[in-house]
Order: sequence, then structure tokens, then C-alpha cells
Amino acid sequence: MDSEAFILIGGSSTRFGSDKAFFVFEGETLAGRSAAVVREAHPGGVVRFIAASEVQFGGRIEGLVEEIGGELVFDRSPGRGAWSGLDTALSASKAEWTLVLACDLAFVTAHLLSRLMTACRGDVDAAVPRQEDGRLQPLCAVYRTQGVLPLLERQVVEGGRMPPLHSLFQQVRTTVIDAGPGELRNINTPADLD
Repeated sequence: MDSEAFILIGGSSTRFGSDKAFFVFEGETLAGRSAAVVREAHPGGVVRFIAASEVQFGGRIEGLVEEIGGELVFDRSPGRGAWSGLDTALSASKAEWTLVLACDLAFVTAHLLSRLMTACRGDVDAAVPRQEDGRLQPLCAVYRTQGVLPLLERQVVEGGRMPPLHSLFQQVRTTVIDAGPGELRNINTPADLD
């Protein structure tokens, strides 16, 4: 499968109180933990990290990415949230398929990512997991790069009010798979890791 992987590390982390990418959980940073899972599911591939801007991390992000091993890409439209992070990932991707994972999804497994990549066949534009509450998780998904990028660019460039990112799946051909219990728990506060 012709694919590249991107990890989103540039959220504002307002409820968390500090940059989630640097938070150490079970002996590794959330960014490093995400990179390890992606590498297990996507062996041999380059892992890239999408950060909002150099200012957000005060110049520390380069050191973290170097330590983890990967490449750093800065958000093309800071302040536009997850839409812009996803747009930046697909814009930077040179592959047919783009795997995207938010670093605050700390319980995602390589097995889930492998299942998503396997689901990318035929006329599908995206493979996305369904959470236990029934919602789709667009920040742990695989996208057909050129099939989805124009929609993202249009939304980000047009501006205005940003709809929920999962509304994207109403516009593209999507395969949905069920995630395992707890796999898609989002880390919004340090207490969520207890």
C-alpha cells in the first residue's frame, strides 16, 4: 500500500493544561507513544508530525521530534483546528493514502491502524473507526490523499464556521470499522489517563 503517516501534535491543549505531545505516559511521551504504534502498523514508513507553529512549543518541538525520529511539518493554517491539521497532512503527503493519528488518542493499537489500512480498497476514499458511542473518529483514519484533499482545502480556505470534522464522511466514500473497547479514548485532561 502506497501510504504515508502523520501524527497531529499541535492542538491547543487548553483543558489538559500543557502540550499533550510532551506528556509522559507509561514511560514515553504521547507523541512518542503514537509514533511507536504507527511504526508497528506502518513498518519502514516515514513518520511526520504536524505541529501548529514553532511559537506554540517555544522551539522545544524540534528536539522532541528528533528524539522520537521523524519529520516535522507546521500547520498551513494555524487556528483552523483539526480541519487544518488534516489538510496540512494530506497536502504534505506524496502517497496515494495518508494515515492520520492524533497523539491524544493514547490507547490506539497497531492492530486498529492495520485494520484501517487493510480496509482501503476499491472505490473507498476513507477508512475510519467507530467509537463505542457510535461517533466516527476522523483523527484516527486513512484517507485517499487526492480524493479528500480538495474538500479539506475548500473548507479551510473558505473559512467561516467550521462544522464538526466527522461531517467530512458525508462527502466521501467511507468504510467504517468498529474500534475495540477503549481504543479511541481521547485524552483531554491528565485525569483521563488514570
